[in-house]
Amino acid sequence: IRHGDPVRLPAPAVAALKTPDTGALLAGPPLRAADRLADLLSDVIEAAEGDGTKEERAQAEETADAITASRGRRQAEHQRRPTLLRLVPVVIGSMRRELHRGSPILRHAVRVSAVAAGGYLLGTVLPYGHGYWAPMTAVMVMRPEFSRTYERSVARFGGTVVGVLVATVIVQTAHPGAELSAALAVVCALLMYLLMRTGYAVGQACVAAYVVFLLGMAGDDWSQTVLERLVLTFGGGLLAMISYAVYPAWETPRLRNRLGDWLKEDGRYAASVVDQYADPADQGLGDVREALLRTRAARVAWQEAVATAQHEPVRHRGLSHAAAGDTQHALSQLGRVAMLMEAHLPEGGATPVPEAGPLAEALRRATDQGAKAVRERRVPDWGQVRDALAEWDERERLRDGVADPVVRNGAGLLLEALEEFSRGLDEDGPRPEASGAAPGAAD
Repeated sequence: IRHGDPVRLPAPAVAALKTPDTGALLAGPPLRAADRLADLLSDVIEAAEGDGTKEERAQAEETADAITASRGRRQAEHQRRPTLLRLVPVVIGSMRRELHRGSPILRHAVRVSAVAAGGYLLGTVLPYGHGYWAPMTAVMVMRPEFSRTYERSVARFGGTVVGVLVATVIVQTAHPGAELSAALAVVCALLMYLLMRTGYAVGQACVAAYVVFLLGMAGDDWSQTVLERLVLTFGGGLLAMISYAVYPAWETPRLRNRLGDWLKEDGRYAASVVDQYADPADQGLGDVREALLRTRAARVAWQEAVATAQHEPVRHRGLSHAAAGDTQHALSQLGRVAMLMEAHLPEGGATPVPEAGPLAEALRRATDQGAKAVRERRVPDWGQVRDALAEWDERERLRDGVADPVVRNGAGLLLEALEEFSRGLDEDGPRPEASGAAPGAAD
C-alpha cells in the first residue's frame, strides 16, 4: 500500500481465510468477529488497488471476493442514484410534511413573503429612487432562526454604515471622476470577494462602498445615495425583526417534542437490532438500516434545535440546559449500545435467542410511551423493559442455561441508558435505581 502496489496476501493466509471449517472451530461472537474481520480485510484489499497492472488489480479483486464469498456473506447490492423524475415524489412529500401550523419552514416562508411585500410598499411610499433596497435587505438577512436573523440584520446595517462612511470620506477628499470612481468600484468588488469569508459585515461594507462609487460614476448625488442606503437598509432590517416578533418560530418550546422524537426513534432502532437475535433466519437488515437512518435524522434535528434555542430570548419552559445535556448523553449512549449490538448480529444459521423477541417489543412500547411522557412533561417509566429482562433471567435460571453474552449484556446497557435518561429528565424527583445488567456482566 505504501508503494502504491496492489495488495498481495500470502497463499497460506488466503487459504486460512477461505477455509470452510472455521464454523466448526468457532461459534457465537468469536465466529461473528472472524467474519467481520474477513469482510474488513476484503474491503481493504479491494480499496487499495494501487498502480499495478490490470492483471494484478484483477487478482487482488478476485482474492477479496473469494474471502467474502467463503465466509458465507451475501454480496451487498450497489445503490443507484435516483433520476430527477424519481425525486419529484420525494420533493412533493417533503413539502406536504411541512404544511402544518407548527412547521418552522412554513412559518419562515410566510414571513419572507410578507416582509418582501411590506418592504416593497415601504420603498414605494418613501421619496427615494431606490426603494427596492428595503425588501432586498429584508430578504437577504432573514433566516429561519431568530439569532441568525438578528446577527445578519445588525451586521448588514453596521457594514453599510462603515462602507458609506469610508466612501463618503474618499469622495469628499478626492472628488473622483467617472474613471476613478469606476476603478474604486472595481477595487471594492475585489475586496468583497476576497474578504467574503471573514464575515457578513465586512462584505456589506464593501458592497455599500461599491454602490456609492458606482452611482457616483453615473453622475448621481452621492449624498442622496448615502441617505437612501442607510434609511432603506435600516428599514429592511427592522421589518425582518418585526416579522419575527409578530410571527415567531421559537425552537425552545419545541425542545421536548424534539427530544421525544429522538427517544422514540432510538428505541425503535434498538428494538429492531434486538429482534434480529430472536430470529436470525429472518434477516431484516433493511429494517435495521431504515431505523438507524431515522434515529440519525432525529438526533440531528434535536442538536440543531438545541443550538438554535441557546440564542433565543425565550426561557426554557420545562427543559433546562442541564436536563437537555443529561438526556442527550443518555440517548447517545443508547444509540452506541444499539450500534455495538448491531455489529455483532448473528448469521442466518445462528441459534435464536427467544427471549430477545419480548424484550424488543417491550422496548418499542416503552420508548413510544416514554416519548409521549416527555412531550407531556412527565418522567418516563421503564417498568416494561425491566420486567422483560427479569423474565429473561428467570427463564435462564430455570433451564440452567447461559444467555448470549452480547445480547443479554447489551440489553442491560440499554436499560441503564434509559434509566439515565429518566434521571436526567427528573431533576427534582426521586432517582430511579439503575439495574438490568446481566449477572456477572462486570466480570
